Amino acid sequence: MLTAALLGFASCGGDKTGGPVGAPEDVVGRAPDATLAAKTAEIFITAPKANARGVIDLAGRDGRLAVLAPGHPVAADLIIVDGAGYVKAASDPSYSSLAASLPQVLPGGDPWAAIDLVRGTVHILSNGGGAIEGASTIGYTITVDPQQAIDTTPASRQAAVRSALGGRTALFTMEVWIDSLLHLRRIEVPADFSFKSTTPPTRVDGATIATDIDFVTFGVPAPAVSPPANLNP
Repeated sequence: MLTAALLGFASCGGDKTGGPVGAPEDVVGRAPDATLAAKTAEIFITAPKANARGVIDLAGRDGRLAVLAPGHPVAADLIIVDGAGYVKAASDPSYSSLAASLPQVLPGGDPWAAIDLVRGTVHILSNGGGAIEGASTIGYTITVDPQQAIDTTPASRQAAVRSALGGRTALFTMEVWIDSLLHLRRIEVPADFSFKSTTPPTRVDGATIATDIDFVTFGVPAPAVSPPANLNP
C-alpha cells in the first residue's frame, strides 16, 4: 500500500474522549446516521493498490479527491457529483465519466456505500479502544447481512450498496471504529466480495485484503464541484 506521507496528508482527529459509551448494538446501530449528520468530512482512503484523500459532502454525495496509484507520480483529480464520478489524470486533456463514484483502483472505497453497509449489522464483537487518525475510538468486528444492508438503506443509495457488494448475498465480517459522538472513524471494507467464507481473505502477513476509509475531520468546508463541461469520448 501507499502511505499517507506519500500524499502529504496531515492527520488530525481531535476527539480524545475515549470512544463511545453504551451497548455495542446501540453504538453501531446509530453510527451510520450520526456520521451522515456531520454533513462533511475530510477522508483518507487506503486501498491495496492506491490511496486517495480529499473532502466529501456526506449529505449531497459530492466530493473532490486526489487519487494516487503506483506508476503515477502525480495524483489524479476525482470529482463526485450526486454520486457520479469523473476522473482526470495529470496527462489527460479532460475528465472521463466513471460507472460509479470511485475508480476501480479504489475497490470498496465508496464512503457512502461503506457507511450504509454498517446498517446490515447482525452480530458485533468489541475489540477495545484505539486511536484512528488521532481520535479516540472503540473498534468492532461486525457481521453484515447484505440484504439487510440494502433494505435499510434509503432507496436513493441502494444501487450504490448493491454495486459495492458485487452480487454478494452471504454474510461477511468487516471492521469499524467509532468515536464518542458515534461517528464512524474508520471502515475496513473487503476489496473483493467473492470470498466463500464469512471472513475476508488476508495477505501473507495476516492483514485483511481490504480498503480502509478514514474519516479524519468532520464539519470542514464542503467541496465546490459540478459535472465537467467536456468529457473524454
